[in-house]
Amino acid sequence: MTEPTPQHQLGERLATWLRSDRVTSWVRTVVPGLWSAGVAYLVALGLPAWLLEPANGLGQTAAVPIVLGAVYAGLRWLEPRVPNWLARFLLGSTRPPTYPQE
Repeated sequence: MTEPTPQHQLGERLATWLRSDRVTSWVRTVVPGLWSAGVAYLVALGLPAWLLEPANGLGQTAAVPIVLGAVYAGLRWLEPRVPNWLARFLLGSTRPPTYPQE
């Protein structure tokens, strides 16, 4: 039996790291955040000038966390109700991370 090459060992370590709960939780946070930023941008484009001008752009800034909360809650609600491929597209992963109980 031959020993694995350093490249093979590195590939195995990288694959293990990519499947880790830390990466999964990061992906499942960042991907909905990107969707939310896109939705907030589109919402801000449609807001009337009379609403944005008095706030000096604060309306767009405030829209991001509001939309993030709504989009994330909506995506988590949708997750068990849509096919796996769509959940993976919307959340970045269909596998929720697990956290050790201490």
